[in-house]
Amino acid sequence: MTVLDVRKLVLLREVGARGSIAAAAQALNYTRSAVSQQLSALEAETGAALLDRGSKRAELTPAGQLLVAHTERVLAALETAEAQLLTREDGQVTGELRVGVPLHEGPALLVPALNRLRERHPGLRVTLHGVDPDEGRQTVRLGRLDAVLAAGYPQVPEPRVPGLYEEEVISDRIRLAVAPDRPPARDGGTCALAEFAEQPWLLDRTSRLGRLALHLCAGAGFVPDIVSDIGDMQAVLGLVSLGWGVALVPDLVPDRPGHPVTRIALEGIRPIRRVTLVVREGALDSPPVAALLPAVREAADDLRRPEPREPDSPPTPASTSRNR
Repeated sequence: MTVLDVRKLVLLREVGARGSIAAAAQALNYTRSAVSQQLSALEAETGAALLDRGSKRAELTPAGQLLVAHTERVLAALETAEAQLLTREDGQVTGELRVGVPLHEGPALLVPALNRLRERHPGLRVTLHGVDPDEGRQTVRLGRLDAVLAAGYPQVPEPRVPGLYEEEVISDRIRLAVAPDRPPARDGGTCALAEFAEQPWLLDRTSRLGRLALHLCAGAGFVPDIVSDIGDMQAVLGLVSLGWGVALVPDLVPDRPGHPVTRIALEGIRPIRRVTLVVREGALDSPPVAALLPAVREAADDLRRPEPREPDSPPTPASTSRNR
């Protein structure tokens, strides 16, 4: 019986996730030829073609997809075993926890949680890493980080990322940000999205929030005139304040100092963003991750406000779910 090399399996998973041998080699600090040779050796060992090398992207064949699915389970089991070996009898947590922090709204939730964590476990080293909101899940899945905050939008669901556990910690409403000199909203504080069909829009169509904006505009019967594809929310708020256009902005994204905007609830629709903490399934028993989860829940509780009357809906209570 052939025993497959876990390192080769990791290479295959990396190529499948990144779409090319060159990108996988760069991420793992290997040469392209070394990765190609290892994958050829893995194909010889398994007796199956694992990559479709005829396409522009290095796509996994059905056999390659099957092997990567088994690889996810193997890596999760190994990570669980390592976590159990590192568990200390005195309850103290040591080692390192690598946490991905999305820019702007991420620190408001994560930093208080991580402060709690360091107070409770002074021997634990916590490092922070800036992440693109749309890449955080894959970064955790591939082992670059141990945990990350990620966002999801129920109106535009995304495919599940295998091997991940997600726990919803907070949610916030999404409103339309407009320049402060715009006439006030009608009684009730709402405006119909169709009223902004002729306005210039600020949205990054490649981002999850941008795809949500396109979906809602289509539902309102128009295609937005996109004058900026900048995804940085603080830059977007600055442009809105200067009258450059309008944009959808989640409530937890703080205002940009010195750049006031008006946020308007949308009539007849209620878009929300769900913020989740993402970790690998195999890391749930890891002492650092197990200590992080309750600290994040407590920080989320601190951010919640008493629920006001409509339309100012606050973040909703947390719920727990797997990313499936």
